Amino acid sequence: MKHREGRTMGKVLRRTAAGLAGLLLLVAAVLLLSSLWPLSATQKRALAVLEAPRDMPGSNGYATLATLGMAGTPGQRQARVDAYVAEYLRWHAGFVDHTLESGGQREEGMLEVKPRLGAGGNTEPFDPVLCRHATGCLARVRGQPQAVAEALLPQAAVLAQMDELAAHGHYQSLLPLDAATVPNMRPLFVPLAAHALAHVQGDSQRSLAGLCRDAGIGRMLLGHGDSLLTSMVGGALLAASAELFADVLAELPVDAPIPEGCTAALAPLTPQEASNCAGMQGEFAMVRGGYPRVAQLAQDAPWWVTPQTAKLLYDRDRSVARVAETIGQACLPETLQAIAGDRPLPPAPVPSVWRLECAANAVGCILSGIAGPAYARYGAQQQDTAARLRLLNAALWLRGHAAQRADRPLAERLDALPAGLRGAQRPITVSADGTALETPAYARQGQVLRMPLPLTASSR
Repeated sequence: MKHREGRTMGKVLRRTAAGLAGLLLLVAAVLLLSSLWPLSATQKRALAVLEAPRDMPGSNGYATLATLGMAGTPGQRQARVDAYVAEYLRWHAGFVDHTLESGGQREEGMLEVKPRLGAGGNTEPFDPVLCRHATGCLARVRGQPQAVAEALLPQAAVLAQMDELAAHGHYQSLLPLDAATVPNMRPLFVPLAAHALAHVQGDSQRSLAGLCRDAGIGRMLLGHGDSLLTSMVGGALLAASAELFADVLAELPVDAPIPEGCTAALAPLTPQEASNCAGMQGEFAMVRGGYPRVAQLAQDAPWWVTPQTAKLLYDRDRSVARVAETIGQACLPETLQAIAGDRPLPPAPVPSVWRLECAANAVGCILSGIAGPAYARYGAQQQDTAARLRLLNAALWLRGHAAQRADRPLAERLDALPAGLRGAQRPITVSADGTALETPAYARQGQVLRMPLPLTASSR
């Protein structure tokens, strides 16, 4: 009896061992196949567009923007930036090396002092009296002009240096891109109140010229910046300048001249500008730059994670390709075609972690999927910026043709707009009170974008 039980137990153990061996062979086969799995065609396309050479015209505005509002001549502020960049790069190299050597653990007293560019106008808090955006800015300034004038006095350096910033053709940070190295960009919106005040005080030409200058700065940051943040700030500055420009123009007679340079600064956005492609290329470069450190930290993980097993948990190149699959949508030809037709963009793809490629890259697949959903809204926001400019250009066209079509209803005059301004997906309509043009928003469903009409072009 015992002999029979022993044989039965032996069979069970042998079968269990065979089953485990088979399971291990299956796991090994899956891991091997996963590690050899090629990049998808979608990933290769995305990598190609994100790594394509970028157009960076003119001079770099980094030093001007980084020191916007600080005292000194352009040469003195440039020298200050050069010294800061050199010091920061030395600190950053030491910080990264120490982080990798310590496995990500921060020791007491380790590299405590991070270099700073220094205090100045760029770091001053935003005075609540000033306009943070264009909506209601003219009414706010008209209601308290003296308070606004006093709040602008400490911002004299910012206002004086905007011309300097407008002369640059692109913006490219000289530091590793992360939240700690992005300059404070709030001062870019300080001039909104100054332009509104100039109009309220009777100097409408200076107001319009300043708004067009700032729109040009926004356009530069949008199309020739180095990161998604830069592009979004540029788009916001462009949209705010265009809206306040329309508010000022709506109060002027039809023969009031439009300053030189406004046509180019406020022209409709091209599909490339409205795509966020430049910002996404910078975003991809920033993300890709951080992945080598992840690989090193994976190798310096706890004792039970050997360099060999770390390679089965994380593959840098495949992780980068998965990030590209999400970010690269902004630069694909079909996206540019959709933007040219003002069609809503589909959500950015977020690759599944249940793909075979993730069996040998579990850490990379998880990391690459974390930020994916956050990119969904940015495309719609820039499409709305393009729609605002289309509304403004439609208003300018109606203003320029007011005399020829004065006897026709405004809605009928809209039918004569040039094809590029009408908007097939989002038709331009007249507001209920006849004082503005409207079109549906994409970023905020159920809301409309609105641009005031000049008095001579409205139906009042």
